Amino acid sequence: MTTKQKVFKYLGLAGNILFYLLLVILLMFSISNLSIKSEKDLPNLFGKGFVSILSGSMDGDNPDSFAKGSLVFIDVLSQTDKDSLAVGQIVVFYDNAQKIHIIHRIVNIQGTTITTQGDVNAELYGTFNGSNANPNMQLESNHKDDVIARYTGSLAGVGDFVNEIRTPNGLLLWVVLPLLILFAFEAVVLVRYLLQRNKVRLEAKYEADKEALRLEIQKELEEKNNSKK
Repeated sequence: MTTKQKVFKYLGLAGNILFYLLLVILLMFSISNLSIKSEKDLPNLFGKGFVSILSGSMDGDNPDSFAKGSLVFIDVLSQTDKDSLAVGQIVVFYDNAQKIHIIHRIVNIQGTTITTQGDVNAELYGTFNGSNANPNMQLESNHKDDVIARYTGSLAGVGDFVNEIRTPNGLLLWVVLPLLILFAFEAVVLVRYLLQRNKVRLEAKYEADKEALRLEIQKELEEKNNSKK
C-alpha cells in the first residue's frame, strides 16, 4: 500500500467516525426532544438531560456553581427523588409567571415548600435561612412536586454552542453543512474504491487473457513442430 493510499484510508476512517458520531448526536437530540409533552418538560433520554444556561445567576464561588453559557447536566426527578431533596442541591423548576425554566440552589425546605436562590444573589445579599428574608434576595418558593430535575454536572461554554445549533443558521452551519461535506467525502472515497477495484479486476483479466493467449500460441507452435516431424 502506497503512502497516498494509506492517507486516503485513514481519512476515510476518520470521516466514517465523524459521520456516525454526528448521526448519533442528532439521534440523541431527536429522541430527547420526543420526551417534551408540555412547555414545562425538559429534553431527556432515560431521565438524563441537559439545559443551556442563559443567565449568570449561578456564577458563584461554590464548587458546583456555573457561569452563563454553560451546559448543565440534569437528572429528571421521580416522586421518590423529590421526597429526598435537600438544602444545598441545585434544582430546575418551571416559573409559571415568566414561562421559563429556572435552575437555582435549594436554601430552605419547609414541609412541601422548597425555597431556592441564585448563588450570585446569595453572595450579595446573604443566603436565606428561613427567617432572614429581604426583598433583594429574589427567592423562589415552589411546591416540591413542581421541581423537575436536579443538577449533576456542567461544562463551561458548551451551552452557548448548543443554543447556536438550535437556531436555523446554527443547524445549517454546524450540522447540515458538515454532514454534506462528509457525504461528499464518503462519495469520493467510494468512487475511488470502486475504480481501484475495477482496475484490479481489469488488470487480472488482462493478465489472464495474456496468459491464455500465450498458452494458445505455444500450443500452436508445438503442433506445428510435431507436424513437421
